[in-house]
Amino acid sequence: MPGVIGLVEQLNRVQLIEKIDTHLRKTARQLIKLNTLHETLDYLIQSFWKQFKCDYVSILLKEGDFLFNKINKGESTEFEKRFPIKIDSITKQFLERSICAYDIQEETERCELLKSIESEGFSVWFTVPIKESNSESYGVCVIGSRRNVKLVPGGRKLLIEFGNDIAVALELALHKEKDKQKIKGIEWITDNLYLSDSTENLIQGIVEQAGKGTNAESACIYLYDELNQCLVFQLPTYGSFDFPGKIDMSNIVHLSDIFYMLEKEGSIELTVPLVVNLKTIGVLHVVREQGSCFSLEDLNYLRLLSSRVSVLIENARIYHSEKKDKNRLEKMMVHNQELVKQTLVGEGFTELNETLSHLLNCTVVFLDRFLTPISYHLVENEGGTLQSILEVLDQEKLKGISNQLEQWIEFKGEDSLGIWRVVSGKEGLGFLCLKMNKKKLDMALRLTINQALIVYAIQFIKQKQVLEVTEQVKGNFLDQLFSEKILDKRKVLEYCNIFNLNPYERHKIGVFSIDPGEWEGNNNNLLDFEAKKAKITDLLREQLAQWEQNVVLARREGNYVVFVPEKLEKERNEYWNNLYDRIKNIIGLEFPENDVYLGISSTANKIEDYYISYKQAIQTLHIVSDRFPKKGFMSFSGLGSYTVLYNIEDPFVVRGFFEKCLKPLLDYGDKGKDLFDTLRIYLNWNGNLKDTAESLFIHRNSLKYRLEKITDLLDIEITDAEERFNLMLAYKLYDLYDL
Repeated sequence: MPGVIGLVEQLNRVQLIEKIDTHLRKTARQLIKLNTLHETLDYLIQSFWKQFKCDYVSILLKEGDFLFNKINKGESTEFEKRFPIKIDSITKQFLERSICAYDIQEETERCELLKSIESEGFSVWFTVPIKESNSESYGVCVIGSRRNVKLVPGGRKLLIEFGNDIAVALELALHKEKDKQKIKGIEWITDNLYLSDSTENLIQGIVEQAGKGTNAESACIYLYDELNQCLVFQLPTYGSFDFPGKIDMSNIVHLSDIFYMLEKEGSIELTVPLVVNLKTIGVLHVVREQGSCFSLEDLNYLRLLSSRVSVLIENARIYHSEKKDKNRLEKMMVHNQELVKQTLVGEGFTELNETLSHLLNCTVVFLDRFLTPISYHLVENEGGTLQSILEVLDQEKLKGISNQLEQWIEFKGEDSLGIWRVVSGKEGLGFLCLKMNKKKLDMALRLTINQALIVYAIQFIKQKQVLEVTEQVKGNFLDQLFSEKILDKRKVLEYCNIFNLNPYERHKIGVFSIDPGEWEGNNNNLLDFEAKKAKITDLLREQLAQWEQNVVLARREGNYVVFVPEKLEKERNEYWNNLYDRIKNIIGLEFPENDVYLGISSTANKIEDYYISYKQAIQTLHIVSDRFPKKGFMSFSGLGSYTVLYNIEDPFVVRGFFEKCLKPLLDYGDKGKDLFDTLRIYLNWNGNLKDTAESLFIHRNSLKYRLEKITDLLDIEITDAEERFNLMLAYKLYDLYDL
């Protein structure tokens, strides 16, 4: 019988081992089919619990430096409380081989895991390492029973093999989860990033998926800038980066010269190019901590990611570029309308310059056909740039004016001076100068500049027509104002209002001219001389208006005429001297070698006096230019007898001289004739008081009183020899012409 019993027990053991083996193999095959770590662990626990009579099952997995109780089944009062447990506090035997309750443990081997198992008070327990034969352990499977159960000989070997199968299944599950996470990252990019997103949103989504998909510490993107031939660092990044903002590519042949791990695994850095239609548009770069290198799997993932996002980035760039161009064109249309509007309501080029400067975001300088600046508008913080531009233009003027419609001159930094000719038909009107980066001059900007050139030409023509009409009207006005007898006073007053000339103010008239000098004797030279004088008229009008708004300028009979309120002369010292210097400096811009002469009239008190004042100014101008050229300018009141001696045959001059010298005496009421005769006798006696008093049969004191009155009325120093000569000449003319 004992033999029979032994045989039965042996058969039972064999059947039990076969049962265990069959179950474990079935479980292992099923584990391979599972996709996630959670599914794998859950199935393992449930299968153990269903097939074997045990009270507690737990799977412990390593994560970093700790061992975590990832999943369990059954009740535990003490065991689960002790987790997580540090890996270095566990005997390595638990991670390398199967251990059961009957194995003898040395005191030195009583680690935290063993203490945790014993704290639960299992009657029988055993552990199974979750690892392949030659690989690192993933963790431990702990099985415990509170009943006294015999362990089957040979079962441990099967459990170890099962542990190997579990490890393979776990590794597959982890890989599947990782691949699934990567695929999910790719799908996230496809589902959540759009062309309309900002560049920042696109970059943020891409670098985040690149960093997470490769377990990188940081990830970034560089995009290629064709215009400047460089790679530009894009924000935001995943993690922190210490890379340059721009990488110059002008002398770089291969990307690997900069990114040494371009499409190469096995280092802490990894770079893949972003390529669209065989054209590299940038790179995707990731970095890990020291000691952890990127694998071929990471490289393949980045390649897959790159293939998906390259087209997305390029299309987004094109989309935003087109959108930006559309907005620019719409904005330009608005500004172009404003430019055209300026030709209707604007009075000069200032508004045009300002509008064009704001549109192109650059400094604008407008020049006449001689490359002389007419007006300008500077962008902010470029105040010192104007002088540099003018110096360059002066050098260009010395080289000769080019007939090209467009030319570029090198300037400072990346900027150049673009110069466009403003033309009307074949006639050159001026030049438009823009300080800008020539590389940024695209089709849209060229369209705007071409539109601006048309508008400038229209404004030029409009101003020319307005000036011609204005000069005609002003000529008619001056013809009437300077007439000896004004026929239509109301019309003259209307003209005064148009030209901002207050007829009720006392004015002096200044007439100045430019000595033709070397221009005489050659018809072509004289034509050029007159053309420059027309240009000087505009410059004088603009400059004098800035200096003194109350001064009115006009051209008449080849000369320039200025109307100056008398109050300005009284308010400012050396007024006419300063005015002459200013006029001479302005004319010197075009006629540096020619002399300028200015004649100044006496005061015109009312409209009827302008005829006399103009004649006086002309007369003074002739005398200055012929007799006193070194003085440059003189006043009629300072000429004295020269006015009449120079034009003795002109009755107007003779009468004017007499009226200036003696008429105030005749106009002095009833006693005027007495004063007139007294002065004549005084002059005849050569200023002798005694002889004069006896000739007039008056007391000497009475004579002195009369002489004082005469001095006040004529505003002269009667003892001055020059003044006496002028008075004597006036008496002779009075008698000669019966005035």
